[in-house]
Amino acid sequence: MPLLLSPLAARCLHHSPRLPAPFAHHPSHPRPLGGEARGGGGRGRVAVVSERQAAVAAEKSPGGEGGDGERHDAIVVGSGIGGLVAATQLAAKGARVLVLEKYIIPGGSSGYYRRDGFTFDVGSSVMFGFSDKGNLNLITQALEAVGCKMEVIPDPSTVHFHLPGALSVLVHREYNDFIEELVSKFPHEKEGILKFYGICWKIFNSLNSLELKSLEEPLYLFGQFFKKPLECLTLAYYLPQNAGDIARKFIKDQQLLSFIDAECFIVSTVNALKTPMINASMALWRN
Repeated sequence: MPLLLSPLAARCLHHSPRLPAPFAHHPSHPRPLGGEARGGGGRGRVAVVSERQAAVAAEKSPGGEGGDGERHDAIVVGSGIGGLVAATQLAAKGARVLVLEKYIIPGGSSGYYRRDGFTFDVGSSVMFGFSDKGNLNLITQALEAVGCKMEVIPDPSTVHFHLPGALSVLVHREYNDFIEELVSKFPHEKEGILKFYGICWKIFNSLNSLELKSLEEPLYLFGQFFKKPLECLTLAYYLPQNAGDIARKFIKDQQLLSFIDAECFIVSTVNALKTPMINASMALWRN
């Protein structure tokens, strides 16, 4: 059974080799967080339980006795976006998955909290990957794998920057409209804008042409190289470079460079000099 072990998981397994079924309607078994998610084929199952629920269940059923236990094919520790996606993808392939979460609700950085009547996002307020085109629509692909679809409303603009110096830049969904907007703000930097964002666009299209199933599996990447050699070489060339250094090769206006810093911050939470060029190209991804 695949297991990402944590102190919590270790305690549960030590007390109960057969973890109690979190959906069993038994007084000694806690109700799970969230609910049950079945895969596209209806064979797998995901159960999410909190740290306290798992600990109570382990105490109530020492040694896995009681008759209500259930074996799981995999245990995922943490119900953030990564954990939930991993769990649902396993369930879509027929696995019975238990997700352990130390907080009172699942979601991780996609969660929220309330204070003084206001609701605050715990993590990112911007999410990408809902397009039905290309290969970078990872959220759409993940939802399709479990038989779900999310309806989205395309917006002609994605971000409206209001920066110091009364600089206002509307980031259009369409690449050419965005370039036209930026050139209208910095006409003296037209050539530099076209060169820098041209490189970003080239990297983006290289990424979007690959099936990004695994960037950590050598054999898979080797196969992708033979399918898309030019795209892979493009990515390999720019992999060690950062956006700030490349931008400064073509652009001198400090206000424009500050705008590029702001764009990079959206996708990497750091400025352009600390943002890998491949990450910066994602700022062009408007879907």
